[in-house]
Amino acid sequence: MHKNKPFKISLKIIIIIISYGFIFYKIKTTSVDWESLFIFSTPPLFIAIALMPFNWIFEAVKWKALLKDIEFISLKKSIKGIGLGILMGTATPNRIGEYYGRTVVLEKQNRTKGSLATMVGSLSQVLTTITLGLLAWSYLFNQITFIETKKLQLLFIGGLWAVMIFLFVLYYNIGIVKKILLWFNVSKTYIDKVGFLSRYKKLELTEVLMFSFLRYAIFATQYIFLLYAFHVDISIVNALLSIFIIYLIITFIPHFSISEIGVRGSVAILIMQNYTENIYGVAAAAGTLWIINIAFPAFIGSILWILSQGKKKSSH
Repeated sequence: MHKNKPFKISLKIIIIIISYGFIFYKIKTTSVDWESLFIFSTPPLFIAIALMPFNWIFEAVKWKALLKDIEFISLKKSIKGIGLGILMGTATPNRIGEYYGRTVVLEKQNRTKGSLATMVGSLSQVLTTITLGLLAWSYLFNQITFIETKKLQLLFIGGLWAVMIFLFVLYYNIGIVKKILLWFNVSKTYIDKVGFLSRYKKLELTEVLMFSFLRYAIFATQYIFLLYAFHVDISIVNALLSIFIIYLIITFIPHFSISEIGVRGSVAILIMQNYTENIYGVAAAAGTLWIINIAFPAFIGSILWILSQGKKKSSH
């Protein structure tokens, strides 16, 4: 663990320098006035904020459905778990702490299974992101080029299509994870817990996937409203296709809480600079979306955690 610490610190520093450095470079070389960053339209901003609860309600319903054979929880309890998961996720690389954070609301004996159920839900969300991102990138193949040559870009897209197909096969045959673990001689106790994954039927997995698409539709809509809130002159079609590609790229970039806004902002500028000169507005929209969907729910999650700790102490 300690041997890997310098590497992790170096990786954090590199990601921060690249992401924020790119943003500052684009800001320095653009002709847009700094003041435009602080000028925004209130109605679309409020709409984006108003949509935030729906984003996490869909996620809570999805998680509740995945838990039904593990432990019955109310929608309220599922939402609480989501909030705690976001809180713990913000303190870990690529929000992996979310898998444990959610399970705090579950019975102790169900927490490992709860984490695995969360992973199934995350896989459905990743599949949604990759599918829409690849469709958009394939459609805009000749318009958006940020890889050195067309041939290399085609190879890269082809590789991602292969990854997507593999993940779909894995998702709809999720029970195979148990067999894979048997090959690696993982402890029987853990294998028995993983075995419950085979209970998920294809229809149930499809329903979970549909909730992932609905959630994706919510935050893509939020993104578009925020672009217009910060006066980014871009058509809805180009905005939507760009958003699909942005999320696809972000999925494969390792990031940490301190660099996440920078990563999102730099990728958004990289893609949307093909359609607009208002890179201030693009960066502001990306950052504001993170605040609305991650920072604010994490704050709510911290309050829920404090309240839950207070209840535990009073019960003793």
